Amino acid sequence: MKTLSNISRISEIGMILAKYGFGDILLRMDLPIKNLGGKISSAIDPDINIFKRIRMAIETLGPTFIKLGQVLSMRPDLLPTPLINELSKLQDNVEPLHFDVIEAILEEEFDMPLDSRFAEFDPEPVASASLSQVHRAVLYGLDVPVAVKVRRPGIVGIIETDLDILAMVARQGHDNIDALKVYDLPGMVKSNRQTLLREIDFSREARYIQVAHSRVGRDENIYIPSVYPEHSTEKVLVSEYISGMKISLDMALSDACRKTLAKAGVKSAVIQILDQGFYHADPHPGNLLVTRDNRLCLLDWGMVGRLSSEERDHLLLLIQAVADRDTRRLVDLLLDITTVTSEKINRSFLEKDLMDLMDVYLAISLKEIRVKNMLVDFVQVLKDHDLRLPADLSMVIKALITVEGSARMLLPELDVMSEAEPHIRDLAAGRYSVGHMWQRLRSNLSSFWALQRHLPGSLSAIVKQVENGNLAIQFKHRNLDTFQKVLESSFNRLTLGIVLGAMIIGSSMIITTGVRPWLFGYPALGMIGYLIAAVIGLWLVIIIIRRQNY
Repeated sequence: MKTLSNISRISEIGMILAKYGFGDILLRMDLPIKNLGGKISSAIDPDINIFKRIRMAIETLGPTFIKLGQVLSMRPDLLPTPLINELSKLQDNVEPLHFDVIEAILEEEFDMPLDSRFAEFDPEPVASASLSQVHRAVLYGLDVPVAVKVRRPGIVGIIETDLDILAMVARQGHDNIDALKVYDLPGMVKSNRQTLLREIDFSREARYIQVAHSRVGRDENIYIPSVYPEHSTEKVLVSEYISGMKISLDMALSDACRKTLAKAGVKSAVIQILDQGFYHADPHPGNLLVTRDNRLCLLDWGMVGRLSSEERDHLLLLIQAVADRDTRRLVDLLLDITTVTSEKINRSFLEKDLMDLMDVYLAISLKEIRVKNMLVDFVQVLKDHDLRLPADLSMVIKALITVEGSARMLLPELDVMSEAEPHIRDLAAGRYSVGHMWQRLRSNLSSFWALQRHLPGSLSAIVKQVENGNLAIQFKHRNLDTFQKVLESSFNRLTLGIVLGAMIIGSSMIITTGVRPWLFGYPALGMIGYLIAAVIGLWLVIIIIRRQNY
């Protein structure tokens, strides 16, 4: 029923994919619109590479796909580097909504006229995107301007519909196209669904800004806008309006100021990720401003990353293993934190590839190392050995690459590695401080105390199960989902055929009895049975022909 209700949008998606040259993929999927791929010819220049066509198709498909593409651009461990580069270019600037629509949303959210809450409100938006648009205003009782971010009406329903369709398309692509299985498309859509829905909840973004203000904003060279939670809702975010310069190479700043801000940005990123475990996940130049008092302002906290204490420790241990050229330890750590997507991993080959990678980068000075190149090469080694990083660590890699790009927009000659190295060294040394080790010891003792309390009871329960002959071992079959679906479909059709035959025979017997009431001169019950059997039979034939299972 959900597929039928979304058939119009499914057809629109199919037409767009066919337009950009992906009709062959539609033909290989078991979708209700797969034949569109053969009816619509692509008008795109064949010289345009596939990755650029994917980006163009995503921009045409609308806000859900654009946001999903932007999120996936943070997964260099999953997608090819050329595709990551194209997804990083995704833009979602759209025509702004009329002010009457914005006014109606605000008055509904605040349950009062607009001029009762805002002393000033600029009807012309400062920015307009597919999910929201931003206006400059002044709240009553405040002498400072605020930025009012308003969610577009109906956008949640659009995103949820598109995500349902994406889940279906991903499942069909995974089941029908072997080349796509490695990307685990169903898992990709499922894991990013929550991310997308969280980003359009502005009350959550308000809380993120409060956290960032208390943690990240402590650096004197970093500025985090204030947020007004009492004026913010799920659909509206009111925060401090920041006027400043966008990050660019030709901005009017002294070299000394550029150097200070670039260093502050790198330091802040390292501390956010490795020390605080709460960081801005998309620090590209569009989300950065240089304030009038020459501080670096981080905007748009809708997408943040979080790392647990254990994950931060793993990152520091990885860095320490690289610094010590300890490839055996590095392999142990990687196998501990990654997911192996193949049946067997060749540990010896992995260690040699990592050794080769370290020889390349450790043989040159820190000033010559480009973080982006190093991380991309590292991720490629993991891909070559069928190792997949957790989503949180993949987001860290993307954030670090973006930080380097933004820092070099401020200061092209910045030695990013040399700037980050002392902060990383201090954080790594802090792991062996008395306070940190005492904290870990207390945590381990607490876990051990809980274990010793529950362990005897758990062991006793297992022994009783063995004594009573009730201990059972369950086996989980893998990669049998498709076979199971085929069997279920076959048995369902067989059962439907038997029911259909029984209805025809039963209706024929009723007609020969002459039982009233009559319909067209025949017993009505028999005629109704024939009609139902005809509808079911026709539906079954259409399904078999459409799926070409004949």
